[in-house]
Amino acid sequence: MISFQMFQPIFRSIKVLQRYDPGALRLVRGAHLMMTVVIAGLLANQLGPFAEGLSGFTLSVLAAAAGAHCLLFTPISTRKQEAGDLVWLGLIMTGLAVFGMASGLAAGKSAGVVLQSIWIAVIAIGFGIEGFGPFWLRTGRMVSIFWLFVIMSSVSGLPGVWLPAMTILGVVLAFVIRIGFWRPSPEKTYLRVEKANRQAMADYLKLAANGQLSIDRRRRLNVSDVAGLRSELDLSIDLIDPGAALQGLSVESAAMMQLALEVVRDAMAMLSPESRTELIRNATFQTIVEQLCQRITAGEAPIGETPFDVDWPELEAGFQKGDNFQLLRIAQAFERIWKLAEGTSRLRPDEEAAVEAKSAPWWQQISWRLAVQASVAASVGYGIGIYFNLSHAYWVTITVIVVLCGSLGATMKKTTQRTLGTAVGFMFAILLEPVLSGYPDIRVALIILLLPPIIVLFERNYGIAAGIISFLVLIGLQTLTGLPAAEFWARLYDTLIGAAVGLAAAWLLFPNRSGDSVDQLETSYLNTCSQYLKTESGQEGADTLDYTQLKATAHKLLATARTYRTERAPWSSFTKSSGKLDTLVVLLADYVALYRQARANVQADADKYATVEPVETLVARMDKRIQDEIGAVLNGKGKQTVPGLAEEWRAAMPETTQTDTHFMTDWVAMLYYARKVIRCLDGFRQDVG
Repeated sequence: MISFQMFQPIFRSIKVLQRYDPGALRLVRGAHLMMTVVIAGLLANQLGPFAEGLSGFTLSVLAAAAGAHCLLFTPISTRKQEAGDLVWLGLIMTGLAVFGMASGLAAGKSAGVVLQSIWIAVIAIGFGIEGFGPFWLRTGRMVSIFWLFVIMSSVSGLPGVWLPAMTILGVVLAFVIRIGFWRPSPEKTYLRVEKANRQAMADYLKLAANGQLSIDRRRRLNVSDVAGLRSELDLSIDLIDPGAALQGLSVESAAMMQLALEVVRDAMAMLSPESRTELIRNATFQTIVEQLCQRITAGEAPIGETPFDVDWPELEAGFQKGDNFQLLRIAQAFERIWKLAEGTSRLRPDEEAAVEAKSAPWWQQISWRLAVQASVAASVGYGIGIYFNLSHAYWVTITVIVVLCGSLGATMKKTTQRTLGTAVGFMFAILLEPVLSGYPDIRVALIILLLPPIIVLFERNYGIAAGIISFLVLIGLQTLTGLPAAEFWARLYDTLIGAAVGLAAAWLLFPNRSGDSVDQLETSYLNTCSQYLKTESGQEGADTLDYTQLKATAHKLLATARTYRTERAPWSSFTKSSGKLDTLVVLLADYVALYRQARANVQADADKYATVEPVETLVARMDKRIQDEIGAVLNGKGKQTVPGLAEEWRAAMPETTQTDTHFMTDWVAMLYYARKVIRCLDGFRQDVG
């Protein structure tokens, strides 16, 4: 009999693949690309008899390339935003085609040489305008690559007016298919992903509360599930219209809930075996866990006892000394999860609320450094191809365009991805060529079906996408132009030459290294954390804005640090063996926010216990302890200590516990998160950069 467990690896693989494309948003765009290419090619081919001196195949390539470029360089967004991007990209591409037509007609018999020379200038301009913003970054790459099709169209004869005509045909088809056809609803996608997030966290809570999670493979898989789903949640929220009234579980709330779940897991593990067994068997505790799971999955308060109603000290009966601290940690984590699970956050702010950034004069925004690198690398690469009479010299230049990025580290990473991906795609093409050589129809179908996966993987895993692109190009050229299998090798060594030239240009010509940026961003981030702690918690909206700014600073440091490590130790960045800085940066922001919230709760009730223990004094000393630690990290000093502070906190616990359990949970939370902040700061000394 076939066991259900035999299919679990298959189901798990499907689940992993789904994470590349939450809500099938990229898959649908890939389907739109596939339809655009096929329809544009078929329609343009029918116009072949009317184009004197041009083949239907040439017209098909021009129309399909124009449509494909529009969709490839338009990121997934709202329908309105994508419509605007497609219109502007279409106008720019049409203008480029008109310029190419005019240049070719003016050059006459020397059109090929002139258009190839212009390509270098187009590449320099394309890379230069990247500094104007994200839209122009995509546009710059688009015009740099599209000019290749202008050059190729002149090989068999000048296309004349057919060049802009086919460009318009491809652009119009891309617009109609992408904007007019069905696409997944961003709101429904968000609700589906939110439901998956809630269910994953509820499942995790059940395992954690029953002590079934330990440092083993099963626990790591559960943590990975929660974190992976949260990244889907982030993407889904980005696709919702700004200003939409939709409310739900925010990414920040999901991150805080995961931290609280980790507290439950850690506290259960720290309990003595006898106390843990007693707690798990306690009916009241199990009822609360079940109620909390319902709260997480539904976002609404279930009927029955809540974590706020439980007399937690009663659950300590029979506990060993010291276990009450862990129980209070669990209580505090339960309360935080209960509040966060409500999911009433406004998911997207109004566009009017966005802060207007001051822009420098246009001549200062031009990426001069990148323009020089690109023009020199493209000239050298194309020159090598001509000098050695390479059969597809343009592959060298295309590789240069693809691998060159704004910093040396990013260029190194893209170079490795492109090279390895091309090598793998080449290997598959060589192995499958004997099998597919006798079945041209299957090859055409394979080319068409490979287009959607490229879109799905292009932004999330460029290495795999590059492999598919390489395979598709080789099989496609063999099918459409009869490219011999022996020339497959050209794709590999042309890519290697282009990657080497691009990397050399980024390394030798005004290299943009990230080391100084990391130091500056680390200082800025730690100062932001310090300032965040000096500010008291106020209104919920202001707290959310402060937290958002804190996280934005963290992610900026994280991205730059990854680039820096790529420059210093390329292999470590690809094997993910570079250390703990990535984790520390993200966790520090979360623990700082949690500490400030717990501190606010303690201070709100501190006056009740002014005659029992010096609560305000201890809070002030703990604040100073954290601020001193931040200052020590910034100044390169060792770990700071405050004699007697830990003992004073423990001494304050017993008497306060007997009077106010709710206050004590906040008290324990504040101590716990302070320790976590200090540990993260200590990790910065060991792993920064």
